[in-house]
Amino acid sequence: MAGPPLIPSRRHLLTFGAAGAAAAFLSGCGGPGSPPRPGQLAHVGGWAPGPGDQSGARRGGHVITAWSDEAQSYDPAIGWDLHSWEAISTVLHAPLYQYAGAADGPAPHAAAAMPKISADRRTYTVPLRRGVRFHNGRLVTARDYIWSWTRVLDPELASWASSYLLGIDGANEVYEKKAKKVRGLEALDDHTLRIHLSEPDILLQALLCQPYMAALPKEEVERLGSGFSRTPVGTGPFRITRYDSKRQRAVFRPSEHYFWRGTPLIDTLEYRWGIDYPLQALQLSGGKVDVLGEGLVPSQAARFTADAGMRERFVQPVPVRGSRWISANQKRRELRDPRVRQALNWAVDREQLSRVAFGLSDPWGSPFPKHLDRYRRTARPYTHDPERARALLKEAGVRRLRLKFLHGTQDPWPLMAQVVQQQFDAVGVEITLDAMSESAFELAISKGEGDLYGSDMYIVLDSALELVTTCYTASATQNYSSYRNKRVESLTAKARKAPTVETSNKLLAEVERELTEDAAGIFIGSLNFLAARSPSMRNYQMRGETGSYYDRLWVKR
Repeated sequence: MAGPPLIPSRRHLLTFGAAGAAAAFLSGCGGPGSPPRPGQLAHVGGWAPGPGDQSGARRGGHVITAWSDEAQSYDPAIGWDLHSWEAISTVLHAPLYQYAGAADGPAPHAAAAMPKISADRRTYTVPLRRGVRFHNGRLVTARDYIWSWTRVLDPELASWASSYLLGIDGANEVYEKKAKKVRGLEALDDHTLRIHLSEPDILLQALLCQPYMAALPKEEVERLGSGFSRTPVGTGPFRITRYDSKRQRAVFRPSEHYFWRGTPLIDTLEYRWGIDYPLQALQLSGGKVDVLGEGLVPSQAARFTADAGMRERFVQPVPVRGSRWISANQKRRELRDPRVRQALNWAVDREQLSRVAFGLSDPWGSPFPKHLDRYRRTARPYTHDPERARALLKEAGVRRLRLKFLHGTQDPWPLMAQVVQQQFDAVGVEITLDAMSESAFELAISKGEGDLYGSDMYIVLDSALELVTTCYTASATQNYSSYRNKRVESLTAKARKAPTVETSNKLLAEVERELTEDAAGIFIGSLNFLAARSPSMRNYQMRGETGSYYDRLWVKR
């Protein structure tokens, strides 16, 4: 399977112009029926996988979530920005599997059970949960998954997620317009889906948890046309009832057809956008909104975490697996020398940089996140040793190195870049800062401009393989630094085909050690996430891979 494209970080801002539209009021999807009495004790047949303790759950309430930007799209094959990602992951659509608990792996969601895997690990047979319906009331069948995944592969749609599916046998032919059907997808009957891979892939089960793998109703996609991006019909816990681009809000109500009966608990979820970060913080503390969709950014984290009372009332740490580093563009001759890259790693004072992030990253000198499940690290992280940095630069024959550091407007990089500039200057490396808009920054690094630039990535596919195949292999879609390492390529390929997670992680430990010793980047932090919600939100839960879980949330009265 080709290396997947980057899932944007939890801080990634929308860089494409959002389409303006008149307010849309939906019909024909069915109403939620008679609303329960507010505060009524909830009787639930079963809970979808995910974190939380649902004991004492009660019904009723209106929840408002604040966003800085309008979503790119609520179509799961198109949306990738933070606002879109939460809407398509936990609100509107329900894939076959969903991550269990606060940090566990895939569990059955729209599937009835975990897939049966063939001895050669190339064929997965998925039993579908019976009774799953789209918001329009139609039953979901195995053919809906085949149609939806074929749609993702259609080059006319230009889905950013298409490369994730290329490991399915025959998918590449559809993507290249050489075939209309994916050879490796079969509907054995209405409730059994079979997937044939071109080669084993340890990431497949995590892939089946992703929103772009959810079933879509062909008839609604065709009926709504471009409107499907704003008012989609899915299988998730909520259906969209109003989308108002002018007033910058969307309204969602519980789907009467949701297959986890008795959920969601709240009456209404409302998204509001166009709210800058300082105003979001004021509205949360003032009771005007209930959840900050993007959590706390560094510029607001200090206000909420410095005061113990504010921290207790509004802040909820969320376990995440993410890395922060500075990419070193190897188009620059000096940066092709690993001794220079190692020197820059030893020059970094990560403790100082973590203070600039206000709790949103821990100091960490290795490429993979600090905490990984079922993983035994063998790499030795870099620490701060400026004398060693100077010695390596001297050994490499570098006397005075001048580098250009590109950064956008996204926190905390504008301030962090200034601190890095001072730290590098202390070892004889002169940094010129080139500040630009976020969209200009994304374009510049994709074109290979600049010598250094900041990078963040959260792992979504439940394995550090995602980070490697996204950023460090030769074919990686976000390897803009032109990094190459044959040993990394070989180990990564073996890790992806490994029969078990433990075997894969053992190989990945070798990959991390190689990336560290070769200084594939300048590693500075392991990411944290601070969710921000009103104290009236009960059983508020979130995972870094998805967003807030509104299906199990209730409101204290």
